[in-house]
Amino acid sequence: MEINHPIQFKDLQLICTCSDDFLVNDKEFQQCLKGCKWSTDGLSILTNSEDRRLRIFNIETDETNQCKKFQKVNEIKEGGTIYDYVWYPNTVQNRKDVKLILCTSNRSPIHLWNAVDGELEATYRVYDHVDEVAHVNSLCFNWSGEEIYCGSYGKLNIFRTDRPGREFTEISTKTDLHRSIISTITMNPVDRSIFAVGTYSKDIGIYGGNQLMYILRGHKSGITQLQFSPDGLKLYSGSRKGDNDIVCWDLRNVGQTLYSAERTVTTNQKICFDISSDGQYLVSGNCTGEISTWKLDQNIEKSDGVESVLTLNSKISVHNDCVNGVSLHPTLPLLATASGQRHNENDNDEQQLKNTDISLKCWEII
Repeated sequence: MEINHPIQFKDLQLICTCSDDFLVNDKEFQQCLKGCKWSTDGLSILTNSEDRRLRIFNIETDETNQCKKFQKVNEIKEGGTIYDYVWYPNTVQNRKDVKLILCTSNRSPIHLWNAVDGELEATYRVYDHVDEVAHVNSLCFNWSGEEIYCGSYGKLNIFRTDRPGREFTEISTKTDLHRSIISTITMNPVDRSIFAVGTYSKDIGIYGGNQLMYILRGHKSGITQLQFSPDGLKLYSGSRKGDNDIVCWDLRNVGQTLYSAERTVTTNQKICFDISSDGQYLVSGNCTGEISTWKLDQNIEKSDGVESVLTLNSKISVHNDCVNGVSLHPTLPLLATASGQRHNENDNDEQQLKNTDISLKCWEII
């Protein structure tokens, strides 16, 4: 998030909101959103939801270039629960008629979709021990977009983007990272030979040149998200129910943590966080309907081996339900948030039913 004027992230001003586009009549689903992501060019927002659909939104503007409302430009349906989804990096994407999305869903191959026309561009297949198509649980492009990294139970698969099909390189992780599902993958923005993976067994693996270099341990629950700092020297990790901390790992002193940031996670679903591109702010959703923000330039010193905790910069109410998605615009002081969670259908708590909120919102950061 590169901005032309200083902000303090003390408040947000609502620009536009959308909820009607997520309504479904199918009783098979208890609808809720499951995250949101700005495209790398900052022109579109991608959402995932319980009804197995990816929705792409643009923001309509008026003559004064002020945001007015979300405009849904496409909707893509997958055959099963969507586990992960990523935008293709715009570093090598210059055609206006092509904006690519990579997606993995239950019992399906990996799909590369064109967000502009909703057409399937390519399919990548991983097979199990009986030679049947198996799904993967996490996805990540390398920084050039030339390779696709996929994580599943006990292994990583690496595809060439320009070679759809079943041709891939496989890296086994069963010995080093326990026998667990690789739940998240992220690339280092500076040393582009380095990437990190997180697992539901609470392990974090740091790889260089596709070789495991280090294992980080310390979380109390399964890892749901990893993100490097913009300078590539720190790694932030978040986990699910049972562990409220976002942990910052010092990659110059591997295995050591610099500090943690406390949020509220009372569900096993992924509660997203994001870091501004200037490295100044960390923002996270909470299960309380709020976002929390922290300044990352704090002077923090450890005392007697006790992990330092970041001082909260602000906590702002943004939804009436769990905030599972937060995404900072790549160049403007804008924040996208998504909300919703599964509720107990037998719960007669009127207040809980009243607080059900399935919506996407865009905010100006103040």
